[in-house]
Order: sequence, then structure tokens, then C-alpha cells
Amino acid sequence: MLSFLTVKNVAIIDKISFEFDSGMNCITGETGAGKSILIDSICYLLGEKMTKDVIRRGATSAEITGVFNVDRDKSPLVAETMADLGIDIEEDGSIIVSRTFNDQAKNVCRINDRIVTVGALKKLGEALADVHGQHDSHSLLNPSNHIKLLDSFAGKELADILSIYRDKLSEHKKTLALIDELNVDPMKRAQLIDLLSFQVDEISSAKLKEGEEEELSEKQKIIDNIEKISASLNEALALLDGQGGYDSEGAMSEIKDAGSKLSSIERFSAKYGELASKITDAYYILEDVRDSVLTEIENSSFDEEEARKVEQRLDLIYDLKRKYGRTVGDVLAFLKDAKEKLDKLVSSEETAKELLKKSAAETRELVDIAGKVHALREKAAVVLTREVVKALADIEMTKVRFVVDFKPIDTEDPKFRENGLDETEFLISPNPGEPPKPLSKIASGGELSRIMLAIKSCLADIDMIPVLIFDEIDTGISGSAAASVAEKFYRVSRNHQLICVTHLAPIAAISDRNIFVGKNTDEEFVRTAAEILDEEGKIREVGRLLDGSADENSVTRIHSIELIERMRKRALSKG
Repeated sequence: MLSFLTVKNVAIIDKISFEFDSGMNCITGETGAGKSILIDSICYLLGEKMTKDVIRRGATSAEITGVFNVDRDKSPLVAETMADLGIDIEEDGSIIVSRTFNDQAKNVCRINDRIVTVGALKKLGEALADVHGQHDSHSLLNPSNHIKLLDSFAGKELADILSIYRDKLSEHKKTLALIDELNVDPMKRAQLIDLLSFQVDEISSAKLKEGEEEELSEKQKIIDNIEKISASLNEALALLDGQGGYDSEGAMSEIKDAGSKLSSIERFSAKYGELASKITDAYYILEDVRDSVLTEIENSSFDEEEARKVEQRLDLIYDLKRKYGRTVGDVLAFLKDAKEKLDKLVSSEETAKELLKKSAAETRELVDIAGKVHALREKAAVVLTREVVKALADIEMTKVRFVVDFKPIDTEDPKFRENGLDETEFLISPNPGEPPKPLSKIASGGELSRIMLAIKSCLADIDMIPVLIFDEIDTGISGSAAASVAEKFYRVSRNHQLICVTHLAPIAAISDRNIFVGKNTDEEFVRTAAEILDEEGKIREVGRLLDGSADENSVTRIHSIELIERMRKRALSKG
């Protein structure tokens, strides 16, 4: 459940904080006070997209924080999602979620004080809460949404088979893509073979090696600076052994003499012998250096032919890189890919035959799996139809006939979709004797809201999402149907936390917790204020929803008290 919410600088909300009840929470208030903004804020907290225009005027950032408390056993999807994110649920079952969004469109999202992406926030949000607004009712007019609702009702068994089906469909699409790639016209195939053959020959004949370019670049650097290198080597040799016209006998001779001087006094103290030994070691090290310098001098002569070969080889490598990749590794990877494509094209006819066989086998397997999906959907449709009709009767649509219609499946020429082969549509017959027709041709706005509520209440009985949120889904409902809708909301809230925005008095009357949203206006700003109502406040608010007033001695107050008592008895009698 969502136990605590703080919203700061969102739209007209300055800062509000309040607690929710574990059962049914009803949000009512003045028009334009920010009731739906509260629901939007919860949606933002659950990972929905935010834009800079949601930040309150004059502020630089918006901030939303919510504390959720979950039972791991009753909310396995939440526990699984948290485990996938690598974040622990607190010992008391709490999950603290926060999101800050600034005027530079930057998000900072945290789950239990761990910084996460908006995508991670959305993934957790989908496990924590299910949000339904007025637009959800209108989504019923789109038949493509009906199969999603049916699949949700069918549950895990269908979801698992659909997952297998989608994996198989993905492989089938790859096979079809390969077939399309091979079934090019002969002229285009010949052109591709010529091009790939040229590319393979050009790269292969170069006999490239990893690391070769670096070695050649090093050689070229030496060749380009051979005069300076030769001069420095000869000068270094002269300094070491006195050659080259220097007055001194050289550093090595001097060091050798120093060692002799120290050796001559080692009889006076062992430490002089140790120093002499170190000088001797240094002498031998320098002797090795001198020999290496001599070798370098012997090898440092300029070879014009070698220089030409190095330059030509580097030019070839640069040319291949320009055509086929930024590095030698990229060029070699291009060669491997080109060889594979060339082999496929050369043997395309035989490969195409094999792929066609593979495609046919995949088609048969997909049809078989889609048949199992269809059978599960038909089974679920029978139960959903019965449950929706019952739920509609509960909200005084007793004469409505609800049908889940399946279009015939063509297994001879199957048109595979992400959800299988089924085309499904919800139909209703609002009056006895009338044939079922699409919702768009029959249902009014109020009827759509009630049908959506009926379907969602059926789904709520089987899903494990802890929080259900309804934003004015009761739009268009009035009269005795309002009390029935209120009772349906209440019954759903016995297994889920329910948060709803409403204008209906019966819904406010039956709620466990009532939150009133008002607004304060000064010369510069409109500020939203939220208040959790006590029993007296609830009486006044139900009265306001009835006819706009609830004075101490008014008839409306009496009606308000009577309605609250009546709805409580109704809830207890069936709840």
C-alpha cells in the first residue's frame, strides 16, 4: 500500500503531505483544486514521463516522495522486481520512492535511497500500482485493447505460453528475413557477389595482422629521425668510452678508476669494499649499455628500400581503414562478415531451400502454440463473461449481455501477431433481444465507465498488484447506479488499497478515509491544500457533494448522515 505521500512544486501544488489508509481512500474537493494533479504526481512517482511544464511557476524543480508498505508473500511481483533491481525491501516491508525533476529536464530517482533510472522506477511502478483514468474507459472503444484485458484476466498460464510463442515468433521473423535476403533477383545477386568478392580479395591479399600498424608506425618514426638518432647514439658512445675526440677517457674509464681508488682502502673498513663492489656493478651495467648502443649504431644506417616498403605498407593499411573500419581489427571483422555473406550468396539456392523447410516447420509450431493460446483465451473468456455480467449486475446494469467475440482463425495462411492469431473484441447488448454489437456503437460515456469498472474489478480479484488508483472513472454515473459503483469500489478495496478521485457522494460516504483537496488564492499564486477529514468533516463533504451545503441544521446534513450510515450498512452486509 501507499502509506505516505509528499508532493512539492508540482503544477499548483506548493507542498502537501498526508497518509493514506490501507482500504478505500476517497479524494474529493473543489473544481481545479488539484485532485487529479495528486494522481498525476503518483504516476510521476511510478515512472511516468514528466515535462518541465509540470514544475510549479517560480520553482526550479519538483519533488515527489512516497512510502509504500508491501507484504512480500501477497506481492510477489514487487518482491521479484526489487530483487531484479538489486535493491532490498526494508525489514518492515517499506519501499521509499522519490523523484526530483528540475527545469533542465534532469531526473534524480531513488528507491530505498539507491539512485536508479526512470526505467527502473517505471518497472517497479508497474508492480506497485495500477492506475485507471477517464481515458481508460475510452480505450475500451479500441478493440486492440480488448485482447490485452482478456490476457490479463487469463493469468500466468497464458502469459507463460505467450512468452514461448513470442520467442518462437522472433526466430521465425529472422528466418523470413534471411529468406528475403536470399531471394533477390539474379542481377542483384551477381552484383553483390562481385562486390563482396572484390572486398574479400582486397583485404585478404593485404594479410593484415593485429598490432602490425603500431610496429610500422614505430619504424617510420625511427626512419624519419635517423640522422638525429645516429648523432645522439654516437655522442652517447663517446661519453661512455671516450671515443669521438673527447678530452676525457670516458665515463666508463672514470668509473673504473673510482672503483680502484675505493678498493685500495677497503683494508681500513669493509664499507669501502662495499662501495667499490657497487661501482663495479655499475661499471658492468654501463658496459651492457655501451654494447647495446654500439649495436644500435650498426643498425641505424638509412635503408631507402626499407623506408619505401614501410611507407607503402602503412599507406595500404590507411586505405583499407578508410574503406572498411577505423582500426585494423574493424577491417578484419569486416572481412569475416563479408566472407560469411559471400558464402551465403554463393550457396544461396541450397540455403534458401533449407530456410524454406525451416520456415514451414516454424509455422507449424507457431500455429500449434497459437492454438493453445486460443484455447486458454476461450476458457478465460467464459469465466470473464460470467464475472463481468455479475459485476455489471452489481452496478445496476442487469440487462446487459457481455460477449467476448473471437474472429475465425485462418490456419492455412496464418497472420502471426505478437499476441498470437486471435482477433478479439468485446461486444455488448444493452437490452434483451438486441444482438451484441461493438461498444463504440452502443455504449454511452457512463456505460463505458461502468463496464470498465466491472472489468477492472474482475481483474482486481485475481491480480496481485497492491494499489489500485481510479481517477474520476465514475464520470457519467449518477442516481442509484452511483451507490452500486461505490459498493463495488469498496469490495475491491478489501483485497487492494484503493485510491479514487470522485464527485459522487455515495463513494465518499462508503470510504475508509476521506481526503479533501481545496485551494487558497492570493494575489500571485493558487495553492493546493489537502486535509484528511474526521467524521464531522466527512459529513460536511458528503453534504457538499449532495447539493453544495452541509450546515449544522440543514436537511442536507441529515441526508449526509443518513447516506453515510446506509452505505456503511450496505458495505458490511456484502463486504
